[in-house]
Amino acid sequence: MCYGMAKVSMSKAKSLTDEQISLIRAWAEAGDGVPEIQSKLREEFDLRVTYLETRFLLEDLKIELKPAPEPEPEKADDEEALPEAGEAEDGDDPSGAGVKLTVDQVLRPGAILSGKADFGGGQIASWWLDQLGRLGLDAPDPDFRPSEEQAIAFQTELRKVVQRSGY
Repeated sequence: MCYGMAKVSMSKAKSLTDEQISLIRAWAEAGDGVPEIQSKLREEFDLRVTYLETRFLLEDLKIELKPAPEPEPEKADDEEALPEAGEAEDGDDPSGAGVKLTVDQVLRPGAILSGKADFGGGQIASWWLDQLGRLGLDAPDPDFRPSEEQAIAFQTELRKVVQRSGY
């Protein structure tokens, strides 16, 4: 069935004039995608083709579409650099939970971000974020559980670190 669709678009490609092909190339170079080109084919040339037929047409004409530009992450002018390993975040925690994060210079294997979290009272835990966005937290004391305030403060600080890192 695919073969039949390809034949349809090839016959349409052969029926286009050089001027029409040049116009299609110009649309592609201007950044138009398959849906826009499909729409313009209908409006400009009264040529009704499906999305797939439009893709085949572009392939037959050897017209490559420009990749969509990736949006750049927004950065604030007063954005601070990530803290170095061992350097605590300066941040007045309104909840009083006093959780401070550091970011490792050498990442934990399999992590996109890693560091240490100081929960106060001598409780320091390693944290990491893997490529699937999963969070890991490892405290030396297996019985340590952060309080609800500490967990919220940790999440808030972690969100800031992740945003500054561009993730």
